[in-house]
Amino acid sequence: MFFEIARDSLLDSLSKTVPITEKRTSLPILSHILLEAMNNTATLVATDLEVGIKVTNECQVRESGTLALPSKKMYEIVRELGSSIIEISTLDPFKLVIQAGQSVFQLSGMDAGDYPAWASPEEGSEVSISAEKLLYMIDKTMFAASSDDSRFNLNGILFERDENKTRFVATDGHRLALISEELGLPLERNVVVPRKGIAELRRVLEGVKEEIVFGIENKNLFVKTERFLMTVRLIEGEYPDYRKVIPAPGDNFVKINRQNLIKTIRRVAVFTSDRNKGVTVQVVPGKMEITAQHPDLGTARDVVDVQYEGAEFSVIVNASYLQEAVNAVDTEIMYLEFQKEGSPVILRPEGTDTYFNLVMPMRK
Repeated sequence: MFFEIARDSLLDSLSKTVPITEKRTSLPILSHILLEAMNNTATLVATDLEVGIKVTNECQVRESGTLALPSKKMYEIVRELGSSIIEISTLDPFKLVIQAGQSVFQLSGMDAGDYPAWASPEEGSEVSISAEKLLYMIDKTMFAASSDDSRFNLNGILFERDENKTRFVATDGHRLALISEELGLPLERNVVVPRKGIAELRRVLEGVKEEIVFGIENKNLFVKTERFLMTVRLIEGEYPDYRKVIPAPGDNFVKINRQNLIKTIRRVAVFTSDRNKGVTVQVVPGKMEITAQHPDLGTARDVVDVQYEGAEFSVIVNASYLQEAVNAVDTEIMYLEFQKEGSPVILRPEGTDTYFNLVMPMRK
């Protein structure tokens, strides 16, 4: 193997591939990336057997070759190089030489033949969609997905067809987020995309302005651009019936400035604890009072002005959950909806009915 490549191009590719590699694994090869040089293209592949990515770079290849390399160390080397052009060659079948100016590194690798085989997506339905719209819908829901591995079927986002729209739903049993937009996904069935895969997809697509190719095959989701192909293994199993926890429209609507609410929650949450994560939200005409009590340190209380004319209402909710739910709303003015004692708190942005999220109450 012998090729020359622009340092910034290689660094960008490594930044996309390295986070996917497994840091703690019983299979050492999964902590490596696969580097292949041929036909004036350098290709980097990374996988953890659930998420995979292949990134291509234009370069000057003088001798073809392939080698599996420790991903983190390769990234650290390239990141610190000052030269704009890097020469990469093999010293022996399992040792890579990286040279930039007067800097020379020899990095030991592993046999490329031991690297998990890359499975290209099968031919199927695929469409071009907006990367920005996809990221927007992910950001509105991902925070509510479960991080509990024992509840595997909640450990991701449900992609569901909603007539001519696409619906994303995420819930961990304590909160739920739902958005329905015209995205144009080719969904012939409901699929659940795992949280890790969604997080990696979001990271790779961040900053992509053009349209991407999106498709779903039997067990995988895939996304393609001119430079990379990413696959995510779908979660097998049925997603719970989330509609059972969505209450009918309530009678109590609180109109509030989102930024004021965020600041109030943050101030009061200082006095929550591991034993008591809840804050009490009490609403009366014209104001909302939020209080917290720390078992050892004392209490916190703050008030924010609201537009509300109904009966007095109070609920206890997890402060972190409430804060994340409010952060997911992106309008200056938002609504909190209460129905009855023990019902969830529903949060809605002003001016749209395509999105809401809810937080379940805590017991008093």
